[in-house]
Amino acid sequence: MDNPLAEKIFEYDNYRFYLRDFFREQKRLKEIFSHRFFARRAGFASSSFCAHVIDGKRNLTAESLRKVVKGLGLTGKSAAYFEALVYYNQARTVEDREHYFRQIERLRKSTQFYRVHQQQYAYYDEWYYPVIRELAAYADWRGDYARLGRLVRPSVPPEKVRAAVETLLKIGLLVRTADGRCRQSAETVTAESVPSAITRKTRKEFILKAIDALETLPVEKRHIAGATVAMSAEAYQQALQKLDEVRKDILEAAMDEQKVDGVYQFNFQAFPLSGEVGYRSNGSNGGAP
Repeated sequence: MDNPLAEKIFEYDNYRFYLRDFFREQKRLKEIFSHRFFARRAGFASSSFCAHVIDGKRNLTAESLRKVVKGLGLTGKSAAYFEALVYYNQARTVEDREHYFRQIERLRKSTQFYRVHQQQYAYYDEWYYPVIRELAAYADWRGDYARLGRLVRPSVPPEKVRAAVETLLKIGLLVRTADGRCRQSAETVTAESVPSAITRKTRKEFILKAIDALETLPVEKRHIAGATVAMSAEAYQQALQKLDEVRKDILEAAMDEQKVDGVYQFNFQAFPLSGEVGYRSNGSNGGAP
């Protein structure tokens, strides 16, 4: 079966989303395509099996995974990536998730997909790249990589700082000025077109930094708060939009800032803590853990 999404699989970090998009694309290309058609080709007795997998009601076993790969027409690195993605998404322990995520990263970096976008994605190789990009442009480090590394919290060894600066210069996110200093080629870097699997490592590191800040910084130097609330799916989407608007407001304020005396991280997280519970009126809810 011809699979026009075979090469695009490296952009995915959720195999269920890939299956969903595959079925949609096949139905668009072929009128005869259906879950029954796919099940027959892949060797499944039940025509609804993949629908249940896409909906998250079923997981893939080693046997059903082989059948799905066959039905998708995936081979070589694409097949290996899909397999690693399945085990990553279905992993139950942190250790397993880390193991399969490393496989995913290794496979992605060996593909043409990654090479084409390498300059864009290199920015997310290490958590401290964004920090050094800011410090290199605004701090008075005088070309001393050790001095620049000590400004980062926690500090970064000078050889890693040098590699970071050289990478940022190479990919065009920093530019050397005539006097040897560094300036930013653009005020902000957007991750909107970057697959979340690429940015996942950096974002995870910053979440861990927030945990560290909670334990080590005085309350007047950090802000960490949360709220556990019951609301409708529509209200949740509106809340996400408000969070994104706040994020953009902070970015705009930073771009207008004339005085810079430090680099700060703002994390925004929102996620469900339950399945759908159905409609129920509640006069009041919400709590701050």
